[in-house]
Amino acid sequence: MSAIPEPLRPEDLARLAGAGRPALRPQGDAAVYTLTHFDGGERATDLVWVSASGEGRWLTHDGASEDPAWSPDGVRVAFVSRRGGAFGLYVLDMRGGEALRLADFAGEPRQPVWSPDGRHIALEVLDPAPDPLAPRVVRRLRYNVNGRAFIGDRRWRVVVVDASDGTARALGDAEFHHFSPAWAPDGRRLALVTTRRTDWDLEWVWDVYVVDIPLDRWTRLTASDGVALYPAWSPDGTRVAFLHNHRPWTGTTSDYHLFEAPADGSAPARCLSHSLDRGAADVYEPPIVGGGPPAYAADGQSVLWLANDRGVRVLEATACDGSGTRPVARHVGWPSLDASRNRGAALVYGPDRPPEVALLSLPDGGVRAITDLNPWLSGRSLARPPETIVLDSPHGPVEAVLWRPRHEPPRGGGPALVQFHGGPHGAFGPYFNPLDQMLAGAGYLVANLNYRGSAGYGQAFADLVHADWGPKEGEDGARLIDHLCRQGWARPDAVGVYGISYGGFMTNWMLGRYAGKVRAGVTISTVASLFTSAYGIDHWESIATDMGGRPWEIPDYYRDHSPARYLPDMEAPLLILHGEEDMTCPLIEAEILFVGLRWQGKTVEFVRYPGEHHSFLRAGRLGTMVDAHRRILAWFDRHLRGGATT
Repeated sequence: MSAIPEPLRPEDLARLAGAGRPALRPQGDAAVYTLTHFDGGERATDLVWVSASGEGRWLTHDGASEDPAWSPDGVRVAFVSRRGGAFGLYVLDMRGGEALRLADFAGEPRQPVWSPDGRHIALEVLDPAPDPLAPRVVRRLRYNVNGRAFIGDRRWRVVVVDASDGTARALGDAEFHHFSPAWAPDGRRLALVTTRRTDWDLEWVWDVYVVDIPLDRWTRLTASDGVALYPAWSPDGTRVAFLHNHRPWTGTTSDYHLFEAPADGSAPARCLSHSLDRGAADVYEPPIVGGGPPAYAADGQSVLWLANDRGVRVLEATACDGSGTRPVARHVGWPSLDASRNRGAALVYGPDRPPEVALLSLPDGGVRAITDLNPWLSGRSLARPPETIVLDSPHGPVEAVLWRPRHEPPRGGGPALVQFHGGPHGAFGPYFNPLDQMLAGAGYLVANLNYRGSAGYGQAFADLVHADWGPKEGEDGARLIDHLCRQGWARPDAVGVYGISYGGFMTNWMLGRYAGKVRAGVTISTVASLFTSAYGIDHWESIATDMGGRPWEIPDYYRDHSPARYLPDMEAPLLILHGEEDMTCPLIEAEILFVGLRWQGKTVEFVRYPGEHHSFLRAGRLGTMVDAHRRILAWFDRHLRGGATT
């Protein structure tokens, strides 16, 4: 008799390897990607080359290299690295030899891009950090960034480096941030994202500019009417495509659509994708890096970009004449194209393993994985293939993605967990997540809820929670719990909730407003009070305007929509996990919960992780991630099944 496969366990996190967005060689026959792995318990990032046939080899072994970019002739790869503790821009000749350090930076470089003639490399560089013990004088908001802590008046610059001798020059006014450089086909112009507005730290406006480098002439292509991201040039250099969210009062809760503008600024920018009513996937307001730039098709008549459709990543081709859009491929990431623009490389996503590197055939939408980074997962007992269920709500259908244990639940149902996503303008898709798999392997039914307000269902659906955080999402969570119990999938006395960030906010909300339905909760990187959150957030997010006003303008709203308002009603045991360096949801949010519940003698446990930021559960130190996953499993075992702490 064959042995029963082991479930995924927290200590397995040390074995998981993750691929970063691949860069496709211009000839289309190979790609280079960033491989994240653990080396002696330390997180490491290295560059790996992989051919179209799947043959691979490591290019670096320093554990500190990332952001690969091919030269136009496909001979060299530029990348950034922190070898020896100092940041540098490197170039590796793929014909042989060691990587050469082209330029040194006292600050932090990222995202290099080659000029079309291969003579220059543009990249973003964050100014050097000041003396950590010097007084910190603050005159503007957005002086903190989660993951980097205090940045003060440091700025991100767009820097152009000469690829022959490493000399560098920064572009633009040093008073402002500059992001996302993209070379025009003529090699003398750059499109980039910046602002020239006096109160840039009080609003959510980022514009696309084109700069003629020899003339130092700057042309604004956008109307300062929202957040613009990731410019990309048409093949003939006459147009620039980019992403834009239509709204100058938020950077995070409005869909990003595909836009295009003439590169000389002679006409207003046009939205090409508004009729699709789906926003771009995986994108964030600067300075957070996520997603990627759109890419023109070979004939310049359509643009490829990645949309979020009900939690599913869909590569779309949108016509530049506004005649419509069509899906090219599903379950993929932002692509990197070859010189012909007929082939691409991207990550491909699935339910049973982290993303793999894949090649795309753009004419027919073919997707073929060329890596197998975690083959050992095939020997683990993972959840059944995910299912999507649909629930009714007063505003239309609401969906949830179910991850079922391999074994059937007992008669009357087993323990079940409802997870709330972050955002609130996020969404769950049918994709691998280590915690979901561990919980399913431990016998829990995991239901990931795309509540009203989720992305990928249209802007009107997302706007249902604008200036109304909590109530509708809570109703949807309660409706999902009732459905799971009616179907016999969940035992009513064994239902828990959990979530990260806004998911933590909703976990707290459910414990306070639906105490009779929830038996245990785990809140991670959480929010307890909208008052403190509005004042304490790093302010790259637009929480105050997303509330419908500032705290002193609508104090009743901030009180009534804060989970802390309902602390006396929270009865279920609550585990609080929080990074001490979290700048998105500062530590005081966890303190409010813990102190309030402990004062009442409630069952509560507070775990603080020194040095960790907002995303510690997936991107923290290995020891932190293993500890947090173990605690989550043990907490639900103890309070939903009466199990012992492990």
